Amino acid sequence: MCCFKPKKKSTASLNVLLSNGRFPVSIDLARQLKLAGHNVYVVDPMHYHVCKFSNSVKKSYQVPAPHIDAVGYTEGVRRAVEDANIDLIIPMHEELFHLAEQTSDVNGRDNQILRKRLFAPNFQTLIRLHNKLEFCQFLRKAGCEAPRSWLCRSMDDIRVLPHGEMELALKPVYGRAAMNVYHLKPNTPLPDKVDVDPENEYIAQEWITGNRYCSYSVLWDGRIFAFSVYPVVDTIDEASCVYFQSIEHASIRAYVERIADALPGVNGQIAFDFIETDNRLVAIECNPRATSGIHLWSGTPDLAYSFTRSSPAVAKPGARRQLLPGMLMWSKKSAGLGEYLRHMKRLMGTRDVMFSRRDLLPSLMQPFLLTSYYEICREREMKLPAMFQWDLMWEPGREQLENVRRLLAREGREETDGERADVERKERKSLEKDSSVGMERNV
Repeated sequence: MCCFKPKKKSTASLNVLLSNGRFPVSIDLARQLKLAGHNVYVVDPMHYHVCKFSNSVKKSYQVPAPHIDAVGYTEGVRRAVEDANIDLIIPMHEELFHLAEQTSDVNGRDNQILRKRLFAPNFQTLIRLHNKLEFCQFLRKAGCEAPRSWLCRSMDDIRVLPHGEMELALKPVYGRAAMNVYHLKPNTPLPDKVDVDPENEYIAQEWITGNRYCSYSVLWDGRIFAFSVYPVVDTIDEASCVYFQSIEHASIRAYVERIADALPGVNGQIAFDFIETDNRLVAIECNPRATSGIHLWSGTPDLAYSFTRSSPAVAKPGARRQLLPGMLMWSKKSAGLGEYLRHMKRLMGTRDVMFSRRDLLPSLMQPFLLTSYYEICREREMKLPAMFQWDLMWEPGREQLENVRRLLAREGREETDGERADVERKERKSLEKDSSVGMERNV
């Protein structure tokens, strides 16, 4: 079982850098860090974003978009680290993978100034958790149930899937936020064309119907130091959750503990999407970064203390927050009157993540920010959700994929060698024990 040995609450003020400043989790965490006495800085490719107007943020640095220029983004982060004398970098979204890759051995550049400050696992571990096929294999090794999965590298691979026997979810191996997910059902035609090829692999997984939950944790040395769980209740398009209420769930806690036990020495954030049926609990996705679970500590410094290992943080059951614009956009065709009334009760009785009397400007600037965002959408010919993530996304190209595959193959060989060495050590100990028993008998 994972446990933690807290240090005394630190009174030292750290300079903390958030890897983007545009998301609700970014401003929420910035406020929590300020409550804990830290100085908060952000970097972001956008000139205008919500954290730029927050009095919880000391300074915002505009940097190149990592999706287009990963080296430029990394250099921008380095300059911010040097300028603000940063002690800790907390990753917020997929820019994490750009930073981890640029500071890994695979890259070959000397970026230790960033690597030792980045609160995240190494690049190899991140890939194991982010790649959906590798993650399923990791779950099984950790003793956790995983969904049945099939790797698809072409339309021919998709055509031979057992979609006539079961419902399947077809999605990119390196996907995010339910983007490009196809629901394959028996006796229904397959999609005409899926953007799948050896450089854009997809994974098909059994479609599991049940109650959905999300967990968020902070790990120190492979031990859970902060933990929260919330059910997926109110969503936009059945994907993005906009209402968060902390609950206790012993089975999910035990599941995450088994995963943490399989990550010895790992520091960082880790979040999972779960589906629970009458007899199964399955993690279907892992996000090794900040997620909306952070909102369950809104208005307190408790989670911020866990980032500096000052004290553990478990979200209090019943703690709740909402994303008000998302709750107002909520719609569900199958919702009856009772479900609609329960939604309205949550909407009217829950505090918004963004609004704070002590930090009003981010809320007041929302009309200006939306105008700025929609102008970017027009320029890029994108819808708002896609635009908001696009310049941060990590989508490995051919050379990157080859590096990743070599990395995974090398790690797999090292694991096999390690397992073989463990077996040999056990056999030697057994032989030594048998020999000593035989000697005793001869005496």
